[in-house]
Amino acid sequence: MEIFLFAAYLLLFTWCIPKIRFFSNSGLSGFQLAVLFLLKVVAGVIYGWINWRAGGISGSTDTWMLHIESLKETKTLLTYPRQYLVSFFYDGSGTGFENFFTSSASYWNNLKNNTYIRIESVFNCFSFGSYFVNVIFYSFCVFFGVVALYRVMRHHLSGSQLLLITGCFLAPSFLYWTSGLHKDGLTFLALSTIIYIFYFRITSKKPAQGFLLLLGALLLLFALRNHVLLVLLPALLCWVLARRLPARRVLIFAGVYSLGLIFFFSAKYLHPALDFPAIVAGKQGAFRALTGGQSSLTVDPLQPDVTGFIRQLPQAAGIVLFRPLITDIKKVLVFPAFLEVLLTWSCILLFLIIPRQKRSFSPFSLFLLAFTVSALLMIGYTVNNLGAVVRYRSILFPLFLPVILTGIRWEHFIKK
Repeated sequence: MEIFLFAAYLLLFTWCIPKIRFFSNSGLSGFQLAVLFLLKVVAGVIYGWINWRAGGISGSTDTWMLHIESLKETKTLLTYPRQYLVSFFYDGSGTGFENFFTSSASYWNNLKNNTYIRIESVFNCFSFGSYFVNVIFYSFCVFFGVVALYRVMRHHLSGSQLLLITGCFLAPSFLYWTSGLHKDGLTFLALSTIIYIFYFRITSKKPAQGFLLLLGALLLLFALRNHVLLVLLPALLCWVLARRLPARRVLIFAGVYSLGLIFFFSAKYLHPALDFPAIVAGKQGAFRALTGGQSSLTVDPLQPDVTGFIRQLPQAAGIVLFRPLITDIKKVLVFPAFLEVLLTWSCILLFLIIPRQKRSFSPFSLFLLAFTVSALLMIGYTVNNLGAVVRYRSILFPLFLPVILTGIRWEHFIKK
């Protein structure tokens, strides 16, 4: 029965996608859309299968545990819908609605899992609780986000469609992690929706268009990854200001981020709860305290002051930009991540050596650079587990890889 349901839904969604105007207006053919969607579904199935066999006990990894919890919520939804709605705002940790930035049990720390569980619980109503059928629904939702970013990049960049498709859809870690039933795909959906609306709506003459969708995307990103939203907001502010004052765009980004750094280190004097360096150090401490990780790295504790962040900058950058190294390959599953890093840096070098044309940093290009760098540093300072590093940075590849790939003079490289 489950196999029949999976095949039926897969055929239905594959047939529908080319007929949806948002997808058909992307410039991708119906065949390309169908193939790219099927790739996401296949990646999601592989993700579920690998995680079923991982962890020592079948079905003990996060994605399957979240699925089990979603089945419980589906039962509540179908029997006690009022309780289903009200319980979302209930603090089961007993700490109340304080401790917004804490890494321990609190309403805000649990919100990301609770939000995801509620979303999957709705999928269960149509999939009869099948994990792998849920993969189809999930891939369909996330596909909107990937196509949205592709449409932005297609409008912003010139170059081969194949290179754009590769950069937006096919980065291995991005394809894998955003296709599996977890929070990463929905995080990217929220992020790409915000970028799409800002690119085509907020910066246009009709800023009211898409306001409700923008609000929903902001709330979703806040619920799933509030730290990503905190990093995104200053980049968005700079983007909007730079659009209005393009001649001073570099000065705007430099000024806003300089003020942001001052506020980051001095906000604790306004209120003790705003001790952001201590919050980041606490996040790193929570990762360092995790046991059982087979790819954890030994890192120095982060000191919550200016000196500590400067001292640990090379370590943070090295982890998030260059790992895994070849010496980190202790399992076959690590090799694709190593190869991805190697190929990415090869392309970056080609981008710097043989650029297609003289570079001009538009406000949007500066936004992509500022957000990507700050998000990568956030990961480097807080995460010491290689698997988590690869997973968290995966959603950033479509933000810079299309720029890199289309900015290389490939014909010159091929001749050489």
